[in-house]
Amino acid sequence: MQFTIDSYEITYQVQYAKRQKITMELSPEGLVSLKAPLKTPIEELEKFLISNKKPILKLYKSLENRTYISREKKYDEEENFLFLGKACKLSELLTEIPETEEAVQAALYSFYTKRTKEITKERVKYYEKVIGVKAKSVTIVNSPKTWGTCNSNKELTFNYRLSMAAPAAIDYVVIHELCHILHLNHDRSFWRKVGSFDSRYESHQAYLAQFGAFMTI
Repeated sequence: MQFTIDSYEITYQVQYAKRQKITMELSPEGLVSLKAPLKTPIEELEKFLISNKKPILKLYKSLENRTYISREKKYDEEENFLFLGKACKLSELLTEIPETEEAVQAALYSFYTKRTKEITKERVKYYEKVIGVKAKSVTIVNSPKTWGTCNSNKELTFNYRLSMAAPAAIDYVVIHELCHILHLNHDRSFWRKVGSFDSRYESHQAYLAQFGAFMTI
């Protein structure tokens, strides 16, 4: 949802629940998350946003200075690519920069695939002990639709682009898939389990939904 405050187009998400008042959470990436009582009208949400415009505008003004990330890459020295949620130049990711765009893409695919595998295997190992489960395998894939999967054989897959995301979002995806070992569907028990290990999982979901389009090569 969007709302304009002092010429700034604010993007926010709302979670409705049985509660008494509206609360707000701001993420460093620019996500505005509201938790509101059931059937709260839009007008009341917007009134709340206006009453809290000072911290919101402070966040948005700070984001004006962030490095620009484009969806369509040019593969020159000034182009930025995401790694662990931060903007990086090609020279920061590749020890040698190939001459053609196709070769650069191939090198970046190899880089992200390798790093995603290293990172997810380490985080899977950590959260297996925390959650009390054991995965059979971890595979990195090129998936246009999912960040991760878990099947009935406890085999996990992760999107090679996952290492472009912020570490907290990576952990959320790992926790999500490991919890599927206990609950293969997305029922209430599953989300309660996820929430017990990542209280901010909804913010991490929103982060991936909003910025996933910029996690490209």
